[in-house]
Amino acid sequence: MLTLPRIRPLTLLALFLFPLLLLLLTSQAAPAALFSPGDVTINEFVAAPQSTQSSEWVELYNTTNATIDLGGYWIDDIAGGGGAPKQIPAGTLIGAGSYYVMSFSSFLNNTNDEVRLLSPDQITVLDSRSYGAASYDKSWCRKPDGGNWYSVECEPSQAGTNGGFGNSWQPGNFEVYFFDVEQGHSHLIVTPSGKSILVEAGEVSWNSGSGAATIAAKIQSVLGHKNLDYMVVSHYHVDHLGYVGIGGFWSLLEEHGVTANVLLDRDGGQWVDSNNDGICDPELEIQWHNVGTLSNTAKYWVCYATDVRTRAGAIRQVLPIGTTLDFGDGVTMKLLLRDADGVMQADGVTPVSGNHSLDALPPSENDYSQSFLIKYGKLEFVTGGDSGGEYATSGFGYSYNDVEAHVGNRIGHEIEVLHVNHHGSSHSTSQGFVDIVKPDVSVISCGDNSYGHPAQSVLDRLLAIGSDIYQSNLCDPTRNYTGVTIANGDILLRSLNGLTYDMVGYESYAASDPVAPPPPPSYGPADVRINEILPAPGTVGTGKKATTGNEWVEFYNPTTQAIDIGGTWVDDIAGGGGSPQQIPAGTIIPAGGFYVWETASGLLNNTGDDVRYLATDGATVYDAHTYGSTSTNYSWYRSPNGGAWSPTADSTPTKGASNN
Repeated sequence: MLTLPRIRPLTLLALFLFPLLLLLLTSQAAPAALFSPGDVTINEFVAAPQSTQSSEWVELYNTTNATIDLGGYWIDDIAGGGGAPKQIPAGTLIGAGSYYVMSFSSFLNNTNDEVRLLSPDQITVLDSRSYGAASYDKSWCRKPDGGNWYSVECEPSQAGTNGGFGNSWQPGNFEVYFFDVEQGHSHLIVTPSGKSILVEAGEVSWNSGSGAATIAAKIQSVLGHKNLDYMVVSHYHVDHLGYVGIGGFWSLLEEHGVTANVLLDRDGGQWVDSNNDGICDPELEIQWHNVGTLSNTAKYWVCYATDVRTRAGAIRQVLPIGTTLDFGDGVTMKLLLRDADGVMQADGVTPVSGNHSLDALPPSENDYSQSFLIKYGKLEFVTGGDSGGEYATSGFGYSYNDVEAHVGNRIGHEIEVLHVNHHGSSHSTSQGFVDIVKPDVSVISCGDNSYGHPAQSVLDRLLAIGSDIYQSNLCDPTRNYTGVTIANGDILLRSLNGLTYDMVGYESYAASDPVAPPPPPSYGPADVRINEILPAPGTVGTGKKATTGNEWVEFYNPTTQAIDIGGTWVDDIAGGGGSPQQIPAGTIIPAGGFYVWETASGLLNNTGDDVRYLATDGATVYDAHTYGSTSTNYSWYRSPNGGAWSPTADSTPTKGASNN
């Protein structure tokens, strides 16, 4: 019989636990390898929260294409002082191209502090950023993510992209930088040979110069210098121009070292030194050329920009409309419209151009915006400031006028890229304008605002034609932004050949030869309709002066074009009744308007008759209506205008007005 050796209990337990311990040790993940400086960077931080920011925070960014374990690393402030370092919890992973945010309170100073990223030994500094001051609810950030630190404070974008571009302009590239200046406009065009055009330099308010500081820093970043070939002023509003003595173009030229060879201005007016004291009086010494509403922004700008002793005045030019600038490298820029040239006010007679500063209802300053068409190969880009696209009256005592109709006609075909007028306002980017230019790409520059920019109708209109919309910021948060790309920062268009172009970081596009829209339909007298008839007029006046009123026939133009009906005829029943009567030459019915033809009582029978509208040949019938017995001062009418005839007459005629 085999006798087994005796095994002590403790030995047996050890034999049982050893394989289990070995299994645990071999299955446990090895410690993560230390990452190298630059793999993870401090990307953004807020040191002075107040209202929109609820806490201090530091954002890290993974610049690599692999997931990195941050567990055990430290975030600290200035070395040898301040608060205790904050350790990142074990197991914290940051994905490729992703963000990690640590929040805290009372850790970072509002002034003169530093943010540092330390290795697990708390000694090795992997990244750091010193700052002198931190404004409330602003951040210091890199643009683009992981790139260089931005020269001015940023709008916080916790755990989101900081915007910006990876590279400055390179020779051979055609680029348009749509700068994020919040509720303002500013964009920099750079041609393949390095010619540079800054269009607009907006500020968020009259007493702000932050826009100029931002624009100057961006010009330096893009070009590597601050020497521009052209500056372009669209019109005289702060969010496009800035305020003299504080911001905008004045600040670029006078404070930030930006230079330009030419400043292209609109022809608003001219300072005339009437008392020869060498000082412009903005109230008394400006001769206004083209102006509607007046503001101090406009007055002080004209004083400054038309004084040849100033940096702006020395380089200011006003281009003739239709001028094309050729930059010699395949890029051209054509002035389509300036100062509302050829645009009439709603009455169809009064020009928008000229001095309307004393009018009871002056045109909006927006109507005087300059519009340009920039071409590079097949790529066409249009920018037009705050140009409007409708006739309307503002509750603030000025009028809007349809400038876009003229700009659209001068373009005459589809384009690739549109910088949307007036921040996407409901007064601009009209259906008629969109139907002509049909942009493949639409860029909207706006910020947090109370104006409702962009309007939902504008977004819908552009999306309906298949235009891809890129917007600098969220702007009005009540809008439906489905299908809209919100950049939360600058937007860059780049083309290497004029045949294709990129909205950098988003999509690529192919440019195409211009395609003219089909010609608009041609309308004539045959399209006009008899709209209302009054065959039995009542008595007008009293006593011996009492007379029978006139019979009348109202005509309605249902089209979108004015129609001349001069020389056509009005007649009653064919082959009987009175003689046809001719409508006077030069009688024009505006689009959607009315014309009332009147005659002394006697042509139309009260007991029933025909009314016929005849061509100039007196025989061709354009329209006709047969009516029955009619009571005094009752009219027969269509409802709605141009629609079906009512089966009964009505006691409240709407002579020369809508039947609706």
